[in-house]
Amino acid sequence: MHAALLKKLAAQCVIYHLWKQRNNVLHNQITQPPSTIYRLIDREMRNTITSRRNRKQFQDLMAKWMH
Repeated sequence: MHAALLKKLAAQCVIYHLWKQRNNVLHNQITQPPSTIYRLIDREMRNTITSRRNRKQFQDLMAKWMH
């Protein structure tokens, strides 16, 4: 169950940041290197898991994300 939740969170986060990158390129002609996008995705995942750490299903997700 926890793995499925982690996969859903990660997929949502990746889609969001790739879409954001696409919009920046199309509308602002600004590109970011893949390493920056990766760091943004990692930071958002950590923030999402940390903000929900008191919920039962999120308690061990950080360890799984860090693994």
